[in-house]
Amino acid sequence: MVIARYISKEILNTFFAIVFVLLFIAISNKFVMFLAKAAAGKLPLSLLLQVVGLSIPELFAILAPVAMFVAILFTFSRLHADSEIAVLLTSGFDWARLIRITLFISAGVAVVVGIISVGIVPRISAEREKILAKGQATGVINAITPGSFQTIEDNDNLVFYVENVLPSGELHNIFIAQQPKNAPEETTDSMVVITAKKAEIKRENAQQYYLVLHDGHRYVGTPGSANYAITAFNEYGRQLKYTAEAVPNKEHVRPSGTLLKSKLPEDVAELQWRLAMPIAVILLSLIAIPLAKVQPRQGRYAKFLPAVLIYMIYYNLMTIAKRWIGSGKLPEFPGIWALHALLLLCAIVLLLHVAGRLAELKYRIFKS
Repeated sequence: MVIARYISKEILNTFFAIVFVLLFIAISNKFVMFLAKAAAGKLPLSLLLQVVGLSIPELFAILAPVAMFVAILFTFSRLHADSEIAVLLTSGFDWARLIRITLFISAGVAVVVGIISVGIVPRISAEREKILAKGQATGVINAITPGSFQTIEDNDNLVFYVENVLPSGELHNIFIAQQPKNAPEETTDSMVVITAKKAEIKRENAQQYYLVLHDGHRYVGTPGSANYAITAFNEYGRQLKYTAEAVPNKEHVRPSGTLLKSKLPEDVAELQWRLAMPIAVILLSLIAIPLAKVQPRQGRYAKFLPAVLIYMIYYNLMTIAKRWIGSGKLPEFPGIWALHALLLLCAIVLLLHVAGRLAELKYRIFKS
């Protein structure tokens, strides 16, 4: 029990330290990304920290497998380099007990990651999508500067003037002038001028916003001539071709229970990805044990580069498999499960090798 607590403490302390560093880097990148949106007027600063905060559970679920992998690798490499593993093995402490201790720790982390990845992340992703949509609509309003003539992005032929913008987002005393394009009922020299007492911006979907004007007039005619038409209106809507940033995909915010019942390839791919995170914690923990074995004179970080390459290949292949399953290029079964099976096979072979059982197994096979 004393040895188990010692090893568990070493692994968990290293794990939390690595998770903290990786989360800090990932959150910093998210913060910079959303700060750029805020600087472009596409996300209010008041929502910046809230959006970044909602990204933390998802980032933890993605980073936990690699953090556990590196933590076990560092811990066992140090134990090997300091000959502590050799002392344990000569004292009757076998490889099976080391594996059980490691699996017990990684299983606890995997359960936490599974709960976050399968149950919590879809909910907070849906909430983040709502906040981003609200922020984008607010960002359109924030891009409007009262008291000056201006255009909105992708609306170069539309010039407007707003006298005042209330904190609620309501616009007062609006003037809009536009040279219409491809309008069959009007000549190419015609101008459209719209005035209104007040207006508001409404969001139709992720990339469509409408400027809804109230109590105004619409003037259509050729500048310098008396041939023009005036139309009074109580409400008039005009689309703003505002290019909003992409929000999370639909399958990303769907509950896992809904994905389980769905037969759509993208839903199957998303469900396999969510389940892959806790499974990766277990598999990477298993393969880290034999990879961490170093000779006393090699140094504790001798196997770090091969281990990183193995993780990068495994993670990138999972990402590609998810994309191909979603697009129908890869069958739903075995799908990502084939990568898990391959990594598990590699882990078993390496574990048998470091435990000295692989040579014995080969001898028995060829002898028979």
